[in-house]
Amino acid sequence: MARKQKISREQIEESIKAVGAANVTLAQQDLSHLKNLSEINLAEVNLKRAKLGAVNLQQANLAKATLENVNLKGADLSQADLSGAKMFRVNLEGATLENAKLVGAYLGSAILTNAFLKGADLTKANLHFADLRGADLSQTILEGTHLKYAKYNEKTKWPEGVRASLTGAKFTSR
Repeated sequence: MARKQKISREQIEESIKAVGAANVTLAQQDLSHLKNLSEINLAEVNLKRAKLGAVNLQQANLAKATLENVNLKGADLSQADLSGAKMFRVNLEGATLENAKLVGAYLGSAILTNAFLKGADLTKANLHFADLRGADLSQTILEGTHLKYAKYNEKTKWPEGVRASLTGAKFTSR
């Protein structure tokens, strides 16, 4: 049985250049060997069920990308653009999203436990049923953010002046 060849950053960038990002799919690919994808343009790329755990995606453009069921556990997405991204059931446990742009992103049922989102823009983002336990949301922009049934605990840090009980989120001691 032939061994599956690992894809390189250069191959990804060449494919996007050749056919356009909307026509590129990296669905179900294990990209965790690509430790540094900082500043890469993956806007509109299909990354459904891809493995990107602990990858450096600082300042990456992932606007309107499909990141459903993607493993981004421990990844660094500082200053990344995730505007309009579809991130249903994404695993962002322990990930860094400092100053990331998540305007209009869909993060339904996302795992954000112990994630660092300080300064992130979550304007009109949907976090229904997201797990925010232990997440640092200090200085985030939550204007129009949907948090109904999102879970949080005493370790969750909210922006100054935000009363979590009024967001529709549910406190859990676990």
